Amino acid sequence: MEQKLLDAVYNLVDEIKEKKEYIRLLELKKILNTDTEIIELINAFNKDKIKYDEVSKYGKHHPDLKEVRLALTKSKEELFTNTYISEYKQLEKEIQKLLDVISRKIALSVSPKIKHPNEIGLINKH
Repeated sequence: MEQKLLDAVYNLVDEIKEKKEYIRLLELKKILNTDTEIIELINAFNKDKIKYDEVSKYGKHHPDLKEVRLALTKSKEELFTNTYISEYKQLEKEIQKLLDVISRKIALSVSPKIKHPNEIGLINKH
């Protein structure tokens, strides 16, 4: 019984990996890891995020808060408006939605008391 269940899981995983969205996600991942422009955008965002986290510890009284917040907003916008990044994020959401649906169906088929993600990905409390 256990082997039969594992085989079904592996078959499901293979089906997910054959989906065009998953294949495209892997292609985009390679691009994100090799494209120098994207790497620079990611590094700039991370650097600004660290600065913002340090400055925000002191709250609104820090003299550089406004400047650092604007820099973070700008680097975030540049990063997330990049075509590859936005497509990657969209595909990530689509695949996560699929995984949530699968886990919800499995959980409900076993018992309605098992916690599972709802339509927006949050875990229901019973």
